[in-house]
Amino acid sequence: MADDDDGPVELEVQEVGGKTDAVYQSEVQQRQSEVTKLLNAGKALDALPIALNDPPTHTKNQEIKDQNSVIVISVLTAIKEAQVDQVVANLNDEQLDVLMKYIYKGLSNGETSTPLFKWHESVLKKAGLGSIVRVMTDRKTV
Repeated sequence: MADDDDGPVELEVQEVGGKTDAVYQSEVQQRQSEVTKLLNAGKALDALPIALNDPPTHTKNQEIKDQNSVIVISVLTAIKEAQVDQVVANLNDEQLDVLMKYIYKGLSNGETSTPLFKWHESVLKKAGLGSIVRVMTDRKTV
């Protein structure tokens, strides 16, 4: 007798950085929900640190990374240009490097480049050229 579709289906699970892709996916969905609530409440300034927190850099699943990129870029475009310097001033060095990664990712897609250039200018002013060097040499991409 052949074992057709009667038994349980085993899924291949890839664990990277101590987390499975399912865990990364869940975290991105939770982050999306939290950021969307803040954006809808007009609290874009509060949403950025959440969007930048624990990016899925260890996963090899590009779809998960792209979903998180959409979250970050949506926050960046929701913040008024006049507030960019104030927001950047409140970020720590690690957050600035993560932000710079997302700025470059957004610029590489060619979408919403004008506000991203303002963000780039502000991050560069605070973090210096070292941020660019760290982002360009880091193997963990967003």
